[in-house]
Amino acid sequence: MKRLIASIGFLIPILSLGAGPVFGGNLPAIRPGHVTDDSAEFDLALSYLQPGDVARVQTVAWEVLWEPTGAYDFRGIDASIERAKKKGVKTIWLLQPTPHPSSPWYAAGWSDWFMPKRGIWPGVVRLNTAIATHIISQSKRVGAPAPLLQLWNEPQGGKPGGSSKVKKGEWAPELHELLFKLVTDLKENGVPREQIVGPAISAFGEGKDSEAAEFSTMMPSGEFDWLSECGYRAYHIRMSSGASNGNVDRVKAGIKATLAGVARVDKGFAWPKDQKVAVTEFYVTPGDVGVPVGTDMIKYHALVFDLLKESAFSFVTAWGLRPDEKDKATDPWSHFGGLGDSLVKWRGGISGR
Repeated sequence: MKRLIASIGFLIPILSLGAGPVFGGNLPAIRPGHVTDDSAEFDLALSYLQPGDVARVQTVAWEVLWEPTGAYDFRGIDASIERAKKKGVKTIWLLQPTPHPSSPWYAAGWSDWFMPKRGIWPGVVRLNTAIATHIISQSKRVGAPAPLLQLWNEPQGGKPGGSSKVKKGEWAPELHELLFKLVTDLKENGVPREQIVGPAISAFGEGKDSEAAEFSTMMPSGEFDWLSECGYRAYHIRMSSGASNGNVDRVKAGIKATLAGVARVDKGFAWPKDQKVAVTEFYVTPGDVGVPVGTDMIKYHALVFDLLKESAFSFVTAWGLRPDEKDKATDPWSHFGGLGDSLVKWRGGISGR
């Protein structure tokens, strides 16, 4: 590993860095027993992307194996690979969900609220390796681009589904051992480092340097160094601007400060050599930019796209491509959807500047 001395520069959006990152978005998983039913939503999300983009397929582990003793069922994955190939997009697959009460593992006694219990770790590793190797082999078989594989979703603590019962932003210490076991198994089964993406680190909003606690606890010890086996590290970023009241200049300043804040807490850590950096979820809501629910968000979305285009991330995938995704009727902070339509318009020439 080497210390990333200049990382303050890799995220600052005012830099001109040529073509910028590959854009994309998050897609819902197709369940193996409901391929026909689920394909419409998958295809809708996919329709906002263009050839050469990247599509992040959600939480496939839940869909492949419903019970610990059940059989693997890859029909949903195979259907997703075929659709993504036809569209001409590269895929990134979220292998491991963050366990919570709606998880089949939780219902079946596989996990507690925060971390899978140690007794089921072999099953967790076996399942995720089986999924990863199938995705790689099936993609190769049908002539699809080499897929990327993300180890875990967002294992930080401080909220339902996090991995730690202690302070906000801290990872459960035993998570490092589990991740090490997983990347070791992936490596032994021929999964290349350049196709592995680490769990996402949250960096939400302008001035959120409090997230530094998460960075410090996500760094593995030498004994369980899973991070060196990842070709990418990943972030989830909420593009927010406090007290902007919809003023475009203030929103722009807030989003730039958000990205600079990610760099600030990132710059002091030692990262593996040649590791790339990606954003596996980004979002912006009416609440984030200080406007009421129902406001046309295109100029704010376009502003985010403008600034991300000038960043040095390898790829950036939007959460909420579909108009109604995660939306609630009256909550301005939950309207994550509609980024797909804005992405299409932005590519057609609309700018947020």
